[in-house]
Amino acid sequence: MDIMVLPGDGIGPEIMRSALRILEIMRSNFNVKIESQVYDNINARNIASGKVTLDYVLDEARKYRAILKGPMGDPNIRTKDGVEAGLDIILGLRFNLDLYANVRPIKLLPGVQSPLRDYGDGSKTIDYVLIRENSEGLYSSHFGGLILRDDVAIDIQTITRKGTERIVRFAFELARRSKGNAYGEKVVTCVDKSNVLKSFYFFRKVFTEVARNYSDVKYNFMYADAMAQFMILHPEMLNIVVTENMFGDILSELAAATVGGVGLAWSGNIGDDRAMFEPVHGSAPDIGGKVTTEEFTNEIINRVLRR
Repeated sequence: MDIMVLPGDGIGPEIMRSALRILEIMRSNFNVKIESQVYDNINARNIASGKVTLDYVLDEARKYRAILKGPMGDPNIRTKDGVEAGLDIILGLRFNLDLYANVRPIKLLPGVQSPLRDYGDGSKTIDYVLIRENSEGLYSSHFGGLILRDDVAIDIQTITRKGTERIVRFAFELARRSKGNAYGEKVVTCVDKSNVLKSFYFFRKVFTEVARNYSDVKYNFMYADAMAQFMILHPEMLNIVVTENMFGDILSELAAATVGGVGLAWSGNIGDDRAMFEPVHGSAPDIGGKVTTEEFTNEIINRVLRR
């Protein structure tokens, strides 16, 4: 398999060097057939200057079934429209390649201390997956909203049957293959605000229709604000969580904080015919080139080899 590698900006190139070391170990020791093509030219500076366009990135990306992307963007580098360079590339890849399932594992790794008192160090653990619908929701209006007379701003949330059915099926299929929550229960939790918005009422309705096809998997519902509390109080009861785009963005940041922070979080953007994998954290341009990931990489390599 050929992989498109996008080192990105800030600390991204250092992270990608470490990731490529791990891929090399897998190739050498486990006969994994992976070849990587690194695109150093796709970065914020070249995007801002117009040397790299979204069309170019998409044309290249369509040559691959897998993309390994580092953090992209730099708050200090902006396009002529004043937008942070790189953000259009991130969203453009997700939307245009139809990577509709943003999969964010929330797992407390060995040796990592959770800020939650009762978790880690051999006691309760945290291990669930948050699935964020990646192709629609409120974010689908990305800079397409209206500002009227400098007095009113309007954005539109889009929830479709097709988009909801496929993300809910994805969640239930993943739950079916999982080991369940800490109590061995395979359960999908639908997160919405159906008590306030019709679009979320529709999301829950379609979720329920799909759920009836999975008699071997339990399901339940939770409002987004209640889920924010539940992730802190009872994360061990969660197995698979599925929600709309913006809610997933916000809740996954909170969830990452419970397992060591976004610096230890990762995600996959999954479509039917290709996928993109990336860290959750930003490019951290203030420390780019000043830190090393070698020690952490060596630990991962040692664990891979021990298996």
